[in-house]
Amino acid sequence: MAHTLSRRNFLGIAGGTAALAGLGLAACAGPTTGGPAGVEPQNGTPATTDLSRLPLPERGKTYNNPKGRDEVRDGGTLVLPAGEVGPNWNYLSVEGNTSEMSTFWSYYMPTVLTMVDATASSISPNPDFVTSIESSEESGRQVITYTLNDAARFNDGTPLDWRAVQAAWQILSGKDGSFAPAATDGWDKMVSVEPGASDKQAIITLSEPVYPAEMLVNVLVHPAAVNADTFANGWNSNPHSEWGAGPYTIDSVNDMQVTFVPNPTWWGERAKLDSITYKQMDAQALFNAFKNGEIDATGSSSSGSAEMLSNFSSMADAEVRRGDGLSLVCIEVNSTREGLSDRAVRKAFCQCLDAATLRDIVFQGVNWKEETPGSILIPAWRDGYENNMPADVTGLTSADDKIAAAKRTLEDAGYSLDANGHYAKDGRGVEFNLVVFGDSNVTKNRAAAIQKMAKDAGIKLELQNKAASEFSSTLTGGEWDTILTSWGFVVTAMWYGKMIFGSHSVSNYTQWGTPELDAEFDRINSIKDSADQLKAYNAAEKKALESYCFIPLYAGPDVVVTKKGLANFGPALFQTVLPQDVGWEKTAS
Repeated sequence: MAHTLSRRNFLGIAGGTAALAGLGLAACAGPTTGGPAGVEPQNGTPATTDLSRLPLPERGKTYNNPKGRDEVRDGGTLVLPAGEVGPNWNYLSVEGNTSEMSTFWSYYMPTVLTMVDATASSISPNPDFVTSIESSEESGRQVITYTLNDAARFNDGTPLDWRAVQAAWQILSGKDGSFAPAATDGWDKMVSVEPGASDKQAIITLSEPVYPAEMLVNVLVHPAAVNADTFANGWNSNPHSEWGAGPYTIDSVNDMQVTFVPNPTWWGERAKLDSITYKQMDAQALFNAFKNGEIDATGSSSSGSAEMLSNFSSMADAEVRRGDGLSLVCIEVNSTREGLSDRAVRKAFCQCLDAATLRDIVFQGVNWKEETPGSILIPAWRDGYENNMPADVTGLTSADDKIAAAKRTLEDAGYSLDANGHYAKDGRGVEFNLVVFGDSNVTKNRAAAIQKMAKDAGIKLELQNKAASEFSSTLTGGEWDTILTSWGFVVTAMWYGKMIFGSHSVSNYTQWGTPELDAEFDRINSIKDSADQLKAYNAAEKKALESYCFIPLYAGPDVVVTKKGLANFGPALFQTVLPQDVGWEKTAS
């Protein structure tokens, strides 16, 4: 589902597929034909290009080989990998709320309701589903009017009207305990959903304002799906195509593969491809399948490390498409743990870290450059981005400066070096652990570098390595001092400040926060002007980052490797790419 947020999709293991070296892939880039660096073409770069000379993406640009529909041929097939295919097809549930299911629903369910540009500076309705969205105030409350496309209907013939909005609200508001949705954001602020001038108009009244209003409704639901037992059990191995409404419908499906074909009841532009098939496979199988021509792209975005890209260095018919990243790798600090409740210790740890060095370790052998990020939720390429980290961190330019500043911070707080070269005060040393996940060379080298930086600053940092499968239980269990993790970037990031930084939020794993800051984040949703809304978010995040509990390290690129000629597929930042527009260039073989 485009531009929505759930904890399961939003939060991930730091480094993502940067850890693919642990899967037995090539350890470094092999011989290549070279090629210019410079600026990346929007269709990507030949996979044979020397990784150290891969061109860099331009800020705010997409690299999905963007083509108009008249440049994309009718017909052809597309075969892609998937981490999993079902078995729970209810994307609105906790179990079914996966990134794969988000993609699948965009093909055959009414989820692509808005059109967003690459940097989220423009948001408008998708006329295939919604012809207009109007926001007004009545009796002191915000009222949003959605007018739906007259031709829109579900596959079983049921009109797609105000009842589809009401059905989504009944399931997603969180007010009916018989439903357990993955997320209630925005829906929980709705007071009522009623018909307007016709059944094709939905009038939504809110308890408090929400902006941008265009992003409030992100899915339409068939009224027949509003059943608690169906919600909990009725989607297992059953995608309910009859409740769908999209450019594609499902032709065949099992737990290993799903095939989408053009929907004969679709009222919009016909889908370009004859079929899109997703096959379940793990990372190693994925790379082998792509090299053997069994799939047409590496699927969802990867980190673009040398371990990953070197697999394709001999493929003359493949393109590497790199865009600015859609997630952030960071360290979170548990403020309740012994030693870390002292803000000076957290500050010193933050100051001693050289993010540029860590980035170079992850992307060793690959040409990648970026400024160290200064926000947890807003990417540097987004309009209105500000570096919200404290000046006593951002003002440190060299590794030596960082170490010296960290030592000064500890000494000013009354700590002194002991015989082992570690700072201590009142008999307690400055020591804590860092939990990392996976056993790849990248993971190990990055963790060792962090440990060395801490040691140079007089901090004793113990590394705890755990299996990737233990990530969620470890994070939510809270039995850690510091942890490497990542957060994703979404269009409505400003809505989630309280989720990340809130003093009582279950998603604030640092357990630091204040009621005053909660109130600041609370009011952001009600700011109508998008630029002012982002300014208010930046002001609040600056205060949150002064806790030194959140340490942004790097974003990295968003990378997909594809066969030549695949159009409208790949890194596109926040831009809405309609599924019916994906296909093969007319000039491609």
